Amino acid sequence: MGYFWRRCLAGAVYWSGAGTGVARAVNAMMDDRKVEQEALDWFTRLQDIEATEADWRAFTDWVAASPRHGAAYDALERLWVDLDAVEGAVEPSPVTPMANPANDDARPRRRRGWLYPAAGAVAAVALAVALWPRMADQGDLYRTTDQPLTVRLADGSNVQLNRHSEMRVRLARASRHIVLADGEAAFDVAHDAARPFVVEAAGREVRVLGTAFDIVSHDDAFSVEVERGVVAVTARSATAPVRLTAGGRVRQVGDAAAQVDAVDPGAIAAWRSGVLVYRAATMAEVGQDLSRYFGKPVIVSASARELRFTGALRIADEKTMLAQLRDFAPVTIQAGPAEVRLTSPGEG
Repeated sequence: MGYFWRRCLAGAVYWSGAGTGVARAVNAMMDDRKVEQEALDWFTRLQDIEATEADWRAFTDWVAASPRHGAAYDALERLWVDLDAVEGAVEPSPVTPMANPANDDARPRRRRGWLYPAAGAVAAVALAVALWPRMADQGDLYRTTDQPLTVRLADGSNVQLNRHSEMRVRLARASRHIVLADGEAAFDVAHDAARPFVVEAAGREVRVLGTAFDIVSHDDAFSVEVERGVVAVTARSATAPVRLTAGGRVRQVGDAAAQVDAVDPGAIAAWRSGVLVYRAATMAEVGQDLSRYFGKPVIVSASARELRFTGALRIADEKTMLAQLRDFAPVTIQAGPAEVRLTSPGEG
C-alpha cells in the first residue's frame, strides 16, 4: 500500500463519522489532536519500506516522552487490527507445505484496488468494522510434540516450530499475526512493507517487515535472537520497543527488566541442525531449554543457577542428553520420573 493511501485510510478511521458513537469513543480516548496526528504520522512512516534506523530511534524517543504517545499509537493500531479481522473473515490464511517452496519473485501480487475509493467510502468501511460482529476465526493452529515442524506460510515466510511448541497463524490483507503460545520458533519472514509481521508471546511483541529471528517463550521466560535484519521488541510492561539488529538478543523473565546483549548470529536457532549450542550460558538457561525438550521440570539449585556452560548438546532422548551434560557441565544430575534436578558439585 502506498504512503498516500495509507494516510487516507488511517486518517478516515480517525476523523470520519462525526457525531457517531464510534467517533465519540475515539475522541474520548484521545482528546489531543496534536498527539493523534503524531501517532498517525509514525504509524504510516514505520510501515514504509524506506523507514530508516534513524526513524526507529526517533519513534522510540517519541513513545518514551509521554505515556499518552504510546496510548495514542496503540489505539490506532487496534483500529487497524479490527479492519484486518474483518478481512480475515473473508480471506482465511492458507498455509502450504515446505516441500514445494514458492519463488518469492514469481508470486502474484494482489492488487489493492479495494483501497482506492474516495475517503468517504473508506470511512464507511471503518465504521462498519467498528460495529461488525467478531466473526473472524482465530487462525491456523500448529502444535508439536517430539518432532519439530516446518511450515511455509502463504506470504512466503518460513516458520520452523521446535519440539513441544504451539503457535497460531492468521494472515490478513494488511497484517500477518502470529501467537507463539509456548515453546520456540525460528522465523524467516518474507519482506512486505504493507503487511507488518507481528509475533506475540506471553505479553511481549516482536514486529518486523522482513528478517530472520528466533523466539523462545516458556514458563514465563522469553528471549528473541536476530539472525538477519531488524526487529522491534516490546517487552512486558515496557514503555517503548527495543530495536535489535543481527546478533542482538533480548531476554526477560516474568516482569523483570529486559536484558539486551549480543550473540553469535551463526549459532542462532542451531536446534534446526539437531544441536543446542551454548557459549557461557548459565545453567539456569540450560535448564529452561531441557525442560521444554523433556516435557517436565528441570530444577536448577540456587548454587548452580549461575554456573557457566560452553558446549553443544546433541538433541536426543532425555537419557542421552543428560549423559552428554554430565560429561561436560559442572553440575550433578539427579533424574527422576517427574523432574530432573541440577546441583553444583558437592552440594548436599
